[in-house]
This record gives sequence, C-alpha cells and structure tokens, in this order.
Amino acid sequence: MTPDQHTPFLDDIPAYALGALDAEESAALEAHLATCASCRTELAEYRSLSESLLTAVPPKNPPAALRRRLQNRLPGAQKPVRPRWNWSFANMAMGTALALLLAMNVYSIVQVRSLQAVQTQLSRQYRTGQTILSMLSYPATQRLAINADKVVGSLLLDRDRNIVALIVWNMPQLQEDKTYQVWLVDPGGDRVSAGIFRPEGDQPYTTQIFWPQQSISNFVGIGVTVEPAGGSKQPTGARVFKVDF
Repeated sequence: MTPDQHTPFLDDIPAYALGALDAEESAALEAHLATCASCRTELAEYRSLSESLLTAVPPKNPPAALRRRLQNRLPGAQKPVRPRWNWSFANMAMGTALALLLAMNVYSIVQVRSLQAVQTQLSRQYRTGQTILSMLSYPATQRLAINADKVVGSLLLDRDRNIVALIVWNMPQLQEDKTYQVWLVDPGGDRVSAGIFRPEGDQPYTTQIFWPQQSISNFVGIGVTVEPAGGSKQPTGARVFKVDF
C-alpha cells in the first residue's frame, strides 16, 4: 500500500479511538487494521492517550445539594401534585355572593307560590260571592235558615238553575284528615253526595256553591256531616246540621 493510500486511514484513527466515526468509515478502517500492523500500533497509542486524559483529573463527587436537584428532575422522582384550593378573598366573596343569590331565588320561588295560592283563594271567594249575590237578586231563589247549636246561616236554593249555596257561620275547624260533606236527602231518606268543603281559615263564615248532578226538585232536604278527607259514599260521621226543603 502506498503512503497516499495509507494516509486516509491514519487520519481516521484518532476519531475511531474516540468512537466518533460513522458506521461505514469504521467498517473500512477495521478492515484496514486487520492487514496493517503500523495502523494497529497507531490506534493503540491513541487509545492509551485517551485513557490517560480521562484519568488525568481525579474523580470528584458532586455537592449533595446539586445531586438532590438533579435527582428531583428525573422523571421517576416526580410526584403527582394534588390539587389544592386557593381560597383567596376574591373566591370567598364570589362564593358568598352565589350563596346569597341562591337563597334569594329560593325565597322568591316560595313567595311567588304563596302569592299564587292566595290569588287562587281570593278568585274563588270572588266568584262565590258573585254567585250568591246573583242568587239573592233572583226572585225564584228560596232562602232557608240554618240553626243548629252554634252553627247558623242560610241555605239558598235556585231550583231553576239547580244551584245550592251555603252561607254558614261558626263552622268548627277540622283536622287535616277530615272534611265536611253535603248530602241531598230524597223522599225515601236516601242520601246523595253533593260535594265536600272545608271552612276558610281566615274567615268567620264559610260560603260554598254546589251544582248537584240531579235536580234539586227530586230532594226534600240537605244535611252536612264530618267525613274522612276525600269524602264518603254514604254518611259515616257526625251530623253538623240538617235543613228540610
């Protein structure tokens, strides 16, 4: 091999000793080293020099703080961070405002429902009052007195329009599971329900309108008893009063 052919391999030996040659150049140099003793000697000298450079400075342990910082940066040393609530003054103020807004909304809903119930009650009382006034102004309306112990009032019968109206004072208040039931009495003594009612809690008197399914002319009297809530098919409770037609 001529010197010109030998020189490129000599130039690659330092890089080969440091492991800096690519795969193709390393393969070519290794094939050359297998047949060239002088290049093998050159490679041995470079490797010896490299090892002496590595051992020229004695190894020194890094500071403990630096080691800890480096270890903490390793992926395996990272601990999952748990979410923490940061209750700043702004967050507390926002939470308080939301709680107050929710409470106001709930209060408003309750008030609206209460007003709706009062409105429904007043509307019913108004319609009942208008019906009673029209019955009183109608010449054919029959007015009968109600007088039983402390319960007093009037019974209005409009046979032409088949309407019965009660205007009663001093009706006792009932328990929640009880109601008053009105019975129409036929000539044979049988009783047919005309409806149920409860006295108004904020009124000293009770007014109630009934539209019987059968003609009033088929009956000879009317009575009121205390029955379970929802009414009964036949009278089961105490009689409050009775009026004969």
